[in-house]
Amino acid sequence: MTLRPRFTGGHVWLIALICIVTIGACAAGCTAGSETDPISIGVLLPASGPLAMHSPEGLAWAAEAMNRQGGVGGRMIEVVYRDTSAGNISAYAEELAGRDDIEIVVGPATGAELTQIAPLVTKRGKLLITPSVTAESVTESDLVWRTCPTDGRQTEAIFRILRETGVRNVSLVTADTPYGETFARLAPDAAAAMGVGIAGAASVDASDDFAKIAAQIGDEEPGMVVAAVYPEEAVRLAEALAAAGSPAGLFLTDAGRSPYLLESLGERAEGIQGTSLSPDPSTGYAIAYEETFGKAPPPYAAQTYDALLLAVYTAARQETAPDESLAASLRWVVSGDGITKGWDPQEATEAAAMILAGGHPAITGASGPLRFAEEPSSGPLAGYYTHWTVEGGEFCEGEPVASSDLSVRLPALSYDPSPGTAGERPVVWMVYPLAKGDRSFADTAYRGLFRAQESFSFDKRECSYDDLALLDAVFSAQNFTEKPDLVITEGFEFTPASRTWAEANPDIRFFTLEQADFGLPNACDVLMVPYGASYLAGVMAANMTATGRIGAIAGAPVAVIDPFVEGFRAGAGAYDPAVNVTVRYVGESFEGFGMPGRAGALTQELRAESVDVILMIAGSSNTGIVDAARESRGVYLIGEDTDQSYLAPTLVAASVVKQIDAIVYHAVENEMHGRFTPGREVWTLQNGGTGLFVSPRFEEYAGLAAGWQERAIAAEKDYLKTAAL
Repeated sequence: MTLRPRFTGGHVWLIALICIVTIGACAAGCTAGSETDPISIGVLLPASGPLAMHSPEGLAWAAEAMNRQGGVGGRMIEVVYRDTSAGNISAYAEELAGRDDIEIVVGPATGAELTQIAPLVTKRGKLLITPSVTAESVTESDLVWRTCPTDGRQTEAIFRILRETGVRNVSLVTADTPYGETFARLAPDAAAAMGVGIAGAASVDASDDFAKIAAQIGDEEPGMVVAAVYPEEAVRLAEALAAAGSPAGLFLTDAGRSPYLLESLGERAEGIQGTSLSPDPSTGYAIAYEETFGKAPPPYAAQTYDALLLAVYTAARQETAPDESLAASLRWVVSGDGITKGWDPQEATEAAAMILAGGHPAITGASGPLRFAEEPSSGPLAGYYTHWTVEGGEFCEGEPVASSDLSVRLPALSYDPSPGTAGERPVVWMVYPLAKGDRSFADTAYRGLFRAQESFSFDKRECSYDDLALLDAVFSAQNFTEKPDLVITEGFEFTPASRTWAEANPDIRFFTLEQADFGLPNACDVLMVPYGASYLAGVMAANMTATGRIGAIAGAPVAVIDPFVEGFRAGAGAYDPAVNVTVRYVGESFEGFGMPGRAGALTQELRAESVDVILMIAGSSNTGIVDAARESRGVYLIGEDTDQSYLAPTLVAASVVKQIDAIVYHAVENEMHGRFTPGREVWTLQNGGTGLFVSPRFEEYAGLAAGWQERAIAAEKDYLKTAAL
């Protein structure tokens, strides 16, 4: 089941922003802080052009979604947006900073713009929060903050990646801007620490002769060109290197990642690599964004969203401490030591309510924990980066990596409703096998939960297997601060616990995925049988192989994996009995679904045995398989649970999908409409609960899968007659 995105195109969100700006303009001059006045937040960011990587539409969605939740103590949030790609940023800054109803401005996009407008905003005592200025040196003021880590952390990440991929010497090209100067200064030490040499360096601006720079690079003979430049310079550099016949690869920093790069270079962009900031994968922000807008978030969308959160929370703090300076209020907001609150509109609205009530929550954002050093312009203490490669005309991302050690902490059961609010809306608890970010089982379940929350009015709480002891204690003692109406537990590892919880709490409904039929009036289990879909994957793999050897890498030899493996073997054997099928397991139990390094090593082993098509059934370990396959070449992959072609569009030929998102949505929908039915539901290839999704670049195989569909359904029926479910 797919819901139509709330914002489906530029015109829709632009209209939304215009409406918000208009309302904000009408409110100009009102006395800030009254119970009915909106909280107006200025935004100075580009909506178009090479630097448009922030998603102003994401801010419009965030404000609208938080307002649906009640805003901040009844005050609505309004984004007063000025498009810096279509006007004079200094004039815009003067205008917004001069308004009595605006205390905080989000922006700008670049270091040069920050240098230009920071004095205009701060001289009026207003806060300025930039989501994308990463240069080490920025205006030193307690009124200038940023939600992105500094370039020092990115520089370290770049040379770590290069070392791990075998690059030993590079040429460095940096923009003649504060951004580029930062990399030029930091790169030598970072490269030396990783054992990478710098063969030469050049500083460039748009007017330079890039052919001359490419010729210099040719003389240096680097293994890679590392370029800290903006998209227009990146395009010119890539064109010059290609014209010079340079064999060196091109590795860009975060500023170079832009749709402009793909649009300008087309097929010539293939193979360009880089790093960019990433949302914290455990938050689910990227999934929510994709569901809302039908595309992945641009590089600075999460940091822009977090800037809005900080502005909202600071406004809430000002309500309770009106004599406190704005800088002091924001410092107080990011030093919370209370219960953890997340990024999404429900969590954010609750966090603001807690602040208004005198609470001091520990806040996390879409980009990760919002914790800052003593100097606010230094940015957050940690963030996430992704190593991307242009593949098939798209930016394909590897596993996001934290810039420092971070422990994943879901908001979980950390909300104690204020008196009089408990019981106003239904409550749904979602319990994942792993924290979100596995790009598989947990992420797909969250996708369904997010869709449900966009469609129905309820409060959700999220936990993972790591919270098992807490959940055991809560369910056994029944000491709920907020009692759930429906609990969804996902994965075979919860079977004993789900049964115990359901038996002890007969007035709570339990919806379990791939566990057991408990025979209880308050429990429903869903069994997704991927045998038939895996059978089709085996047929497709047997057709694709050039070596006659195909394989599967599974998380562990557990019951939930058996139908994948058996169906895959049966389909391959039915298509061509001569095809050899090899199966490897990452681990012996649950831990094998979270070991990408080990999965990558198994991929290399299979490649050494001439296996050229691999079924990936290892959860978050699949990213290790993809990375190893990308390096080895000559191998195709088949994903699991959800369409995983985004991991590598030219490598992932198909995916054995389970409609987990539709099942979770179905569970919540039934709860909202009072249609909960105990027992067991079996979802199969025949009834659409599972299937083989053929990736867009491999559409020629769709006919093959369709032609074998009936045989796969028949084989699955035979399997179900004897399988121990």
